[in-house]
Amino acid sequence: MKKLLAVIISVFLAASLMTGCAKNEAAFKDGDYSAKSDPDERGNYGEMKIKVSDGKIAEVDFKEFTPKGPKDENYGKGNEENYKKAQDALKAAKTYGPKLIETQDVEKVDLISGATGSHTLFKDLAKKALEAAKK
Repeated sequence: MKKLLAVIISVFLAASLMTGCAKNEAAFKDGDYSAKSDPDERGNYGEMKIKVSDGKIAEVDFKEFTPKGPKDENYGKGNEENYKKAQDALKAAKTYGPKLIETQDVEKVDLISGATGSHTLFKDLAKKALEAAKK
């Protein structure tokens, strides 16, 4: 019985140590981090700001721009079909920041159909911004 108890305690301690190490590896340095992409062939680019607090991603601000300005409620105007698609993509892209805060992992931010370009840009910028935040 004592041997069984010793084994159970040993397994529990080993699991606790492994979990603790994994959490420390994933932690980030507190601070504000940012990244900006180069313009693509159409002149579109993105900007990302990430705030890390208590070793975790606390705030994410992801914005996309066209040569005419920010992608906002006017993005895609001029053609009703394109406008709806553009606005749907913009709405989908706005979910990426909260998902990053929830998961604390860029790779766990799932692609939303219709916002593929935004997803790729989001992940690239988040990785760049968080590179400086690694411990």
